[in-house]
Amino acid sequence: MSQGILTPEQQKLVLDATIGLAAENDLGSITLDQLSKISGVSGFDIVRHFHSKEKILAAVLERELELIAGSVAEPELRFPGETLRDEIEVLAKIMLQEYRARLPFMGKVLVEATRNTEVGVLFYKTFIQQGRLLFTEFLQVRQRRREVREDVDIEAAAAMYLSALTFILLVVELFGGRQVEPLDDERLVREMSEIFLKGIQSKGT
Repeated sequence: MSQGILTPEQQKLVLDATIGLAAENDLGSITLDQLSKISGVSGFDIVRHFHSKEKILAAVLERELELIAGSVAEPELRFPGETLRDEIEVLAKIMLQEYRARLPFMGKVLVEATRNTEVGVLFYKTFIQQGRLLFTEFLQVRQRRREVREDVDIEAAAAMYLSALTFILLVVELFGGRQVEPLDDERLVREMSEIFLKGIQSKGT
């Protein structure tokens, strides 16, 4: 502690406190005193370790992305009898589940991003770009196995699929859609995967 570097457990406490506070407050209104009180870590040490609010938010986003990535199988792995369609549908269901679990926090980040360009850039670089990279790596492996056409722009395909999936979830859950009609996850995943595969899949796979 003499060098102002928090232990992994203390870092976790600070990040957990940030998410907890964000569920009830605007991100911009969260204070160092609040973080210190809830986490039990001194404000002085929090500042010496993270240096700024933006770096705390970056650490939260990176950790949440790592947790999501940890719930997905390695791109090289495939269970016996599994098809490309099976894999994509499983990935989509996991993404919906993991994103939905984080919607209260993500909603606050999106609101803050409309007010603060730095937060928007931070969210895009960590959660959007890095999240897309996970799906891109999966599709690249399948392309090398000739299950995805050679002429497919893998990065663009990954971006379009994930953007469509997350946009629908956000509109329904955060922008009033849930009060109008329920979101049928099974139907959404099935039909989106069907359309997606028609565009990228190699013939005969």
